[in-house]
Amino acid sequence: MKCEHLNHFQKKSGKTKKTVARLKAAPLLFFLLLPSLIMSVSADMGMIPVLPDVSIYEPGQKAIVAWNGQEEILVLSTDVSSTVNTTALQILPLPSNPKKIEEASLKSFNVIQELIWSRMPPPPPPYPWTYFGNETNEVIVVFHEKIGMHNITVVEAHNVSEFAKWMGQFLLNNGINQQVSLQNFESIIGDYILRDFHFYVLDLVDLSSLQKSVEPILYEFDTKSLYYPLLITSPIGGHGRIVLFLITEDVIETGFYPLSKAKYYFIDFSQPIEFEMSHEELSLIDPRIEELFKDKAFLTALIYEGPLDKLTKDMVLTMITGDLNFDGKVDIIDIVTAAKAFGSSPGHSRWNSAADMNKDNTVNIQDMVLIARNFGK
Repeated sequence: MKCEHLNHFQKKSGKTKKTVARLKAAPLLFFLLLPSLIMSVSADMGMIPVLPDVSIYEPGQKAIVAWNGQEEILVLSTDVSSTVNTTALQILPLPSNPKKIEEASLKSFNVIQELIWSRMPPPPPPYPWTYFGNETNEVIVVFHEKIGMHNITVVEAHNVSEFAKWMGQFLLNNGINQQVSLQNFESIIGDYILRDFHFYVLDLVDLSSLQKSVEPILYEFDTKSLYYPLLITSPIGGHGRIVLFLITEDVIETGFYPLSKAKYYFIDFSQPIEFEMSHEELSLIDPRIEELFKDKAFLTALIYEGPLDKLTKDMVLTMITGDLNFDGKVDIIDIVTAAKAFGSSPGHSRWNSAADMNKDNTVNIQDMVLIARNFGK
């Protein structure tokens, strides 16, 4: 037995041109089934209240991380509130100077939400369709711009104490009389600086006791690894949930601990939320993300729920040439995977874009040689 809304989504699969137009009419049932997976992400950036002893609540942060092996687009949005009217400072360490900082749209998350729904697999018989949600020296200013309710500054810093001094003056210059203390963040930022993270996004956001959604901001930067900051969250303490939507050229198998793959759940059956997306679907999420990828891409949903102080390292996924399954090594599994696709091109039943190492739209001896060079690494 299949309910009507399931049949509807199955019929519309592949007709994504109508997706955006239907977002406002998305069934209420979907929000009831996936409240924690789609709508709740906690503490993906360090947030420091300017007023001391102010409790900052972050009940709904969301992040899209799109990486093509050379460039990354990071889209962040947060639902935040405070016990009193105040200003919060968000700190986002980046591996390189961002090339682009622009306003994004919550529609990006809505599109992903609907894509996840449309890709939901059929339940194993004889069970009915059932789902249970599974549970995220000197300081140089290199960028400053007011984007919506965000007041964003990007600085290059190489010394923690100098960074702290500069930040105090930075807040005064922005009409904030209280001095901010890095407190536990100082050692964390020191760790980032030792790892050659010298660019920091400072985003001043006005908060009130009324929870409100902060419109997403898109950051684009060069990086040889898929990167998402987790360590910067650990000083916040408490319990949190993180949900990330990764968009990559190939399927990601490992390397994302302590996060795990979010899943579709049935009575006695589960399946990871990961699937291939077309260029059209990438464009619906965000045209800027579509531009990152020559061919199709894969979406993987990751989750974390637990103590934030247990997040002792960032998520960094590096693709070794020949590592077709992202398990951090090139072995016989990668050779066999490429061999299965040998001689294929896009549209062929055996085509596997991950095996096309030189991206010439065919899997041939040149690709096998590139994989063999890194065998055993």
